[in-house]
Amino acid sequence: MELRALRLGDRAVLGEVYAVECAATRHARDGWVPLDESARVAAWQADTGWSHHLVGAVEDGALIGFAVGSTGHDTPDTCWVDACVLPRAQRRGVGTRLVRAAEQGSPAAVTRFVASAYLPTATATEELARRFAEPLGYARASTETVVELDLAAADLPARRPPDGVTVATYLDGVPDHLRAQVGVLKGLVDAEAPSGDLGWEPTPVSEEDYLDEIALWRRQGRTAIESVAVTADGAVAAWTCLVVGADPDRPAHVEGTLVLAQHRGAGLGRAVKVASLLAAREHGREHGGATRVRTSSDDQNVWMRAINDELGFVPVESEVVLQRACAEPGEP
Repeated sequence: MELRALRLGDRAVLGEVYAVECAATRHARDGWVPLDESARVAAWQADTGWSHHLVGAVEDGALIGFAVGSTGHDTPDTCWVDACVLPRAQRRGVGTRLVRAAEQGSPAAVTRFVASAYLPTATATEELARRFAEPLGYARASTETVVELDLAAADLPARRPPDGVTVATYLDGVPDHLRAQVGVLKGLVDAEAPSGDLGWEPTPVSEEDYLDEIALWRRQGRTAIESVAVTADGAVAAWTCLVVGADPDRPAHVEGTLVLAQHRGAGLGRAVKVASLLAAREHGREHGGATRVRTSSDDQNVWMRAINDELGFVPVESEVVLQRACAEPGEP
């Protein structure tokens, strides 16, 4: 078995990567439904503010595993690492070698590596962390519960927002005059919500990156449904985004939800989330697509978990987020 750098521009190679990812993920996650191949390849090749470094494990001329290191231009100190190995080649040290290779190929400014894994239960994620991640130097930084809503059957009564606040919903992008404010809220989602030991900093999303992301989702055949709460003076007080695909078997996912600190306690988080869910239900009736919605939040985020519980979301999976610090930038 040998490790090789993989070219993002090689469509045939990315097809092999996609096949490995699907086989490995289906083995680990019951009922998982992938994006179609062209949509997944589009994500790897898209220019949306991320750089990706792929490395593959090749045995007898065939790809048996790969790892990717991904670094955002607005968080150059953090590299996200993901590794997949075919089920038949697991527990042979292939994943360990791939993770180390992805780390070594990261940009020089990186000072920590972050990874996440989804499995059916919290017990399974704990076992993965103990058996695989901790020997590599990774520590558990956050645990999240993935919850799902049956969109067709859910009872989603809308509530009148406070006086002076308007809730509006947009498909495939908010109007020009709201983009900068929405970019600020998108950049606060991880920083202000509980996230264990990850310590995220605010990273506002530029209008250019915002539009690039919307464009990617459209190329993938997906629709962004964003709901915002706007005050009488035109300030965006709350925001959420739900991304819906055309495949009814694949759940839509909540990209993020945030209410600015000075507007919390007035029910705006629930208001924008319900508005986006109702729009997704109507979109599905008219165009087909997802009939289920998934989201997750840190297990310490009692506020968002309470909203999700009230709306009828039920637990379906567990996620663990792990991190490893470097002593110095560029040190693997």
